[in-house]
Amino acid sequence: MKNFTRLILLIFTTTVMMSCDPVTDCIVNTRPHLPHTDFVDGREGVYYEDFIRAEIRNEPRDRDYWYYFTVTGLPAGMDYEFVGQDLYIFGTPQSPGRYSIEVFLEVEPQYLVFDDDDGPLEDGDSLCSYTDERFYSLQIQ
Repeated sequence: MKNFTRLILLIFTTTVMMSCDPVTDCIVNTRPHLPHTDFVDGREGVYYEDFIRAEIRNEPRDRDYWYYFTVTGLPAGMDYEFVGQDLYIFGTPQSPGRYSIEVFLEVEPQYLVFDDDDGPLEDGDSLCSYTDERFYSLQIQ
């Protein structure tokens, strides 16, 4: 009886750990991540360009996702563009100062895998979260 109980517990644990659902997804903490850094300093009236690279932590296939960035707080004369995991800010800043730039990141899988056996706890991928948000500092002299 003791061995039977262990077998049932082992099967249950294996099933829970191998399935993709909101409960088990967050055990590994697979989520989008923006780096902890600030942009390099720039000068008023001088062309500026810098970039950051986002990733999905604990996901070896993080290039298999679409990355969407939204940026607010850029100085006048500057803009942003994103290509894959890279966010570029660029332009010619028109006013000196310290700027607090908010970057919001959202990701989604490029390839959706459909499972005919979706249970009530299965969401089709292994991400714990689909977004990240961070404030960066930019000094324009």
